[in-house]
Amino acid sequence: MATNKWISFLLLIPLFGCGGGEVGIGIGVNAESAPDPQPFIAWTGNSSGDQVVDANNDTFAFYADTGCLYNFRTDLENAQFCLNTPQGTVRYGALAMRIVNALSTNGACISVLVEQSTANFVDIEVDPYGREVVAITSVRPAPCA
Repeated sequence: MATNKWISFLLLIPLFGCGGGEVGIGIGVNAESAPDPQPFIAWTGNSSGDQVVDANNDTFAFYADTGCLYNFRTDLENAQFCLNTPQGTVRYGALAMRIVNALSTNGACISVLVEQSTANFVDIEVDPYGREVVAITSVRPAPCA
């Protein structure tokens, strides 16, 4: 057993002793368990691909498999904040929202979250317990041309 450890150590020396190279070691990962390279839904006409923003330009995405919100600030999925339809209708508790394309400040077309009945931006903040708290703003996004 001690001999096997010594041989393993000697085999690693050439990998790290030369310098300048990159070494990638995958532990417990195979083709069946590799992460999905595109886990989020890409929105048609969105110059930001799979990213959706709120009123304060905070970035979110929706998982392709569950349709639920991923918050880039918390690095967590919210299983209570999910798409109702593939067309971009979202439900979080009693609040109904939509994902629509809007004109950004730099002139690009981006996907944003708006409240369904007013079409006003929503602002998603995180409370001290890590939960998303949504407020409807009085600002309506400009539609893409």
